[in-house]
Amino acid sequence: MRKFIIPAVLLAVLGLCLPVQAQFAKVGTVGLKFLDIGVGGRALAMGEAYAAVANDASAVFWNPAGIVHISTGDVFFGYTNWPADINLYSGAIVKKTGIGHIGAHFSILSTGLMNRTTYENQDGAGQGTFVFEDWAMGVSYARYLTDRFSFGTNFKFIREKLADWDEKGWAFDIGTYYDTGFKSLRIGMAILNFGPDFRYDVPDFDGVPVAAPYNGHADGLDNDGDSFVDNDQEEAAVPLPLSFRAGIAFEVFESASSKATMAAELMHPSDNEEHYNLGGEYWFQDLIALRAGYKLNLDEGGFTAGAGIKLPVLSGAFFDYAYNDLGKLQGVHRGSFSLSF
Repeated sequence: MRKFIIPAVLLAVLGLCLPVQAQFAKVGTVGLKFLDIGVGGRALAMGEAYAAVANDASAVFWNPAGIVHISTGDVFFGYTNWPADINLYSGAIVKKTGIGHIGAHFSILSTGLMNRTTYENQDGAGQGTFVFEDWAMGVSYARYLTDRFSFGTNFKFIREKLADWDEKGWAFDIGTYYDTGFKSLRIGMAILNFGPDFRYDVPDFDGVPVAAPYNGHADGLDNDGDSFVDNDQEEAAVPLPLSFRAGIAFEVFESASSKATMAAELMHPSDNEEHYNLGGEYWFQDLIALRAGYKLNLDEGGFTAGAGIKLPVLSGAFFDYAYNDLGKLQGVHRGSFSLSF
């Protein structure tokens, strides 16, 4: 029976990808883009070619099937210093149980206070401030279906607070991981952020203008000529940043204390063209790791690099750092900490 499970799961994963295929880039057509910002110094230093490499608690953000490689338990914390004083915090914890690997995770993006602006007062002077925050938190589950094939999933609750709006939604991820048995070659695939459109409550969005903040009252007409009448929820719906990742990884060198890993990955977002990630990692004496990667077919930000160190003060503790050149947006620094228990 198991020989039919693997093809069925793989076909299901690929089938979910079909709606995201497109002949052109649909930039600016999705929301909640913080869900696309990668986390973890190791993955980011390897050019985000991580779907077939992920084997710690940070795997929940890349390919949830990868958490089956955690021997007992693992905890992860990450920080990203994004451009424009935007900060992203993330964390996950995974524990092996008798029924599979179970975990919990979160990510928080914060911009701090931002100035309110109007068309007449575009510098925001005297208009006050507002908060923009994104939250995602959820649970993970993964298990081996055979001795070489694993399946994993996340369910996450999403919240966005933008000035007077405080909206909530949900999404899930699914992933697969397959050890081919040919040398060290393995394959990882994942669908991320699959769920219903995120909806904003926009009262009288195109009603007759009378007063702020809602700019009108319902009159049942299409006042702005966009084919939607007052309070039409479709007008306020924003798709999630659905994406598909498929990658391979293998060791080009391995000894008792050192090894070198190469990885390649295809990444297909629903709002842009496909791009390709390449990455490598070298562990020396099982103490220090050097990493580098490159992302192809992107407008900005191709080169990545970083390092990792096994902390001597704690058994099973690692600190990882990554740098990503974002071109006109300059560089981004990211750090993460993980601990096996």
